[in-house]
Amino acid sequence: MVRRERTVRKAADDWQQWLKQELAPLEDYLRSAVNSDDTLIQSAALSLIEAGGKRLRPALAYLAGRIYGADWEQMLPLLAALELIHTGSLVHDDVIDKASLRRGRPTVSFVHGGAAALYVGDFLIGRSLELVAVYQNPRIDRALNRTVLQMCRGELNQERDFFRLSQGTLAYFYRIRCKTALLFAGSLECGAALAGAAETAVDGCWRLGYNLGLAFQIIDDLLDLLADEQMTGKPAGNDLKQGNLTLPVLLALREPGADHLATAILGIRKDKPGALAEALRLVRESDGGAHAAGVARRLLERAGQECRKLPACREREHLAGALHSFDKQLAQLIK
Repeated sequence: MVRRERTVRKAADDWQQWLKQELAPLEDYLRSAVNSDDTLIQSAALSLIEAGGKRLRPALAYLAGRIYGADWEQMLPLLAALELIHTGSLVHDDVIDKASLRRGRPTVSFVHGGAAALYVGDFLIGRSLELVAVYQNPRIDRALNRTVLQMCRGELNQERDFFRLSQGTLAYFYRIRCKTALLFAGSLECGAALAGAAETAVDGCWRLGYNLGLAFQIIDDLLDLLADEQMTGKPAGNDLKQGNLTLPVLLALREPGADHLATAILGIRKDKPGALAEALRLVRESDGGAHAAGVARRLLERAGQECRKLPACREREHLAGALHSFDKQLAQLIK
């Protein structure tokens, strides 16, 4: 047991380095995948790809595919499609958020305007569906089409709920299910399906990704509230400033004496000086962050249970290491 825990810790420590090495061939494929005879689309899409990113969704699909025997060449169109769906959704997010920077570079909407950015995002998502059409695999087609449709619903619901103090946690979980968890689930599902895994195994991969995706989004929301700019590369409280009330905030609003926090949040909406700083202070002093971290940890445990059901191999250890790395991140945030 101790030896296995050490193996998982080492895999977690090696996760980022492994990811960079294993997915290196994907970068050239992504550049070729966004080729277009439209110069604006070409330059904008290439800039997005070359800005980098974790490539986490392709990595999950790669792991699931390799666990069940898929080869690298076979997986490339799927891996690229998953990254393009994610990147296209970020372009749309930046239009809604009026963001000027993404991954340290000016956003497409900042450079070319919101309308052009929407078309670039649509192009990336459309190209992703074109890439996976080569497989003629109904489960992959259904998974990605369903994911794209639900991502749109999640974004619309998030915008409708901006600054809505009366919303419950169910509304939050519906949003992150649509926006984040389904693409994580679909990544592992499609990787296993492409490899020809049994339906029960593909379903298990879906559950693993779904729980991981929910946990990932909660951790990301905690980072926005609790981490400093040095850790995240962006100012704290971006979601709160926008009116996106995430799980730690919603849980803090349930606590006795939360009227001060509600007042501060409404002050943000009215651009009241100091309101964001006050709301951040009140959330950080509450138990909302700790309770949200507990939820994320339980979701990671569920993902870990599904991971342990997978065939034993090096790729399963890397997947377990990835889960452990997210748990470590939680521990650093909530001390």
